[in-house]
Amino acid sequence: MYDMTKMNLIAKTAIDQMPPASRFNQEDALTIDKYTEALLSWGPELVQRFYDTVFEHEATKKVFRHDERPMREKSLTDFWVKTLTEPIDLDYFGWMAMVGLIHVVRGVDNPMMLAMSSFLTDFISEKVSQEPSIAPEEALKVVNAFRRFSSTISAIITYGYDSARVNALFDIIGMEESLLQRLTKQTVEKHLNQAGYTMTEKRNFVAR
Repeated sequence: MYDMTKMNLIAKTAIDQMPPASRFNQEDALTIDKYTEALLSWGPELVQRFYDTVFEHEATKKVFRHDERPMREKSLTDFWVKTLTEPIDLDYFGWMAMVGLIHVVRGVDNPMMLAMSSFLTDFISEKVSQEPSIAPEEALKVVNAFRRFSSTISAIITYGYDSARVNALFDIIGMEESLLQRLTKQTVEKHLNQAGYTMTEKRNFVAR
């Protein structure tokens, strides 16, 4: 059952696996709050360019119905406003874990999600350099805040995807997570060996 308690746990588990320096933090939240007005003003351009990018590529375009773009633009607009005007805390990240699972159902694969997460960071980097209300010495803080934000969201969504796959296998065939991990490692190691790589005593793979 995917309730918000479960989603918050997924988010926390993913965040805990990230090195602290790579996580979104309180200083990042304060930076975003300081420049909320400017960031909100970029919303329409962000939404336009985001979906121009998505619909210009056949693989990502196929995710959507032909008449769906206005609804998705509204969803992204709402996301942007929520991100900039509400606390970015564990409940927020739990909500993002749920959003990630919705993307799974819609057929948004991790490469698509990670690419558009990078798009957001690139967009912020471009806009902040052109924004007169943000001093040059502050621009890097904004960019780094969103870089850590994107990294954290990406970690949560990919971990949530993995968790959903594990839960599906357990529900369908009763396979425990520990068994799945062991079989996955064994299978990958076998194929690496077949490709000419051997595991050393120090757990490094070297080419034969």
